[in-house]
Amino acid sequence: MKRNRNRRFRGVFIGGLIFIVLSAGLLASCQRSILEVVLPPTETATPSRTPTPTPTYTPSITPTPTSTATPTQTPTATPSPTSIDPWGSYPGPTTESATQIPREVPLLAMPEDAVHIAVLGSDYRSGTYGYRTDTMMIVSLFPGEGRAVMLSMPRDLYVYIPGWKIQRINAAMPRGKFEMLSDTIRYNLGIDLDYYIMVEFWAFEKAVNMLGGIDVASTGWLGDECAGTNYSYAPDSTYHMSGIDALCYARMRKRSSDYDRGRRQQELMAAFFDKIISIDGLSKVPELYELYRDTFYTDMSVEAVVELVPLASELALHPDQIKRYQIDQSMVIPWRVPSSGAAVLLPDFDAIQEMMQEAYP
Repeated sequence: MKRNRNRRFRGVFIGGLIFIVLSAGLLASCQRSILEVVLPPTETATPSRTPTPTPTYTPSITPTPTSTATPTQTPTATPSPTSIDPWGSYPGPTTESATQIPREVPLLAMPEDAVHIAVLGSDYRSGTYGYRTDTMMIVSLFPGEGRAVMLSMPRDLYVYIPGWKIQRINAAMPRGKFEMLSDTIRYNLGIDLDYYIMVEFWAFEKAVNMLGGIDVASTGWLGDECAGTNYSYAPDSTYHMSGIDALCYARMRKRSSDYDRGRRQQELMAAFFDKIISIDGLSKVPELYELYRDTFYTDMSVEAVVELVPLASELALHPDQIKRYQIDQSMVIPWRVPSSGAAVLLPDFDAIQEMMQEAYP
């Protein structure tokens, strides 16, 4: 049975256990949702036409899996109409899209106890208007199988957002909250999300510093500049990082790409996991609680977290059971929106589905 997406934890954290869950890609927070404190969001991508008023959004009914094949997305030079409404039970578009809307992908078959969480990094800062989810990851937990999957998505992935139009995937949450993001992930990737977790980037930096830094195992090359400092990283090497080092490692892309950022963000999550389960990390629980309660936001309940603690403990003993995947350059087609010139990534649905079948067998 799927969990109630609207339940919120309005109490306290469960000591150090909550941070074990956090470092596996989860976080139970308290007090409030970010959607109650941020100002009305704006569209992330450069608009291709005059924006229309934000419609009242109604989440769709979870569709029944279908065997209908998903066509490969073909970029078009100019906006083209969709001859037959492909969106089925999902909300239809409210404005014209720059390319043809694809049909929904089939839902992936999952174990009954599977839990899927959207892990989002927000660039929202107090006093600013709107925010973007420039870090997007799905953490899938399989308690009965003792394993987890991390799936990273490029922020410029150009997909159909039900109830709106084809747009960058990182615009879904700011535009229509978790309901719209959930429909977007289900429509384009075939995963039925249970929860979301959102963290502001500055809070991540502070949390790493409170832990005394983290040790990150790099698996690739990187040479870049961030915050006035030149950084250089090599594969098969471990680096001790302060908060600003870790934040730069997560966000740098002047000399790399969003695909490389996705890899590095997964490495940071693994490093955070290792530090949190240490005695030193658990000793920081009171301080971390004070930080997290105002900077991490989620719709997970305390009961949902308790159910996942045994899996988190098992993953701590067997980290090889945490598999990492991402939608990379072999699964997308670079494209520019004709009317605005915005650079986006058209999904190659056949290639993505092949990877998804490997990640979620």
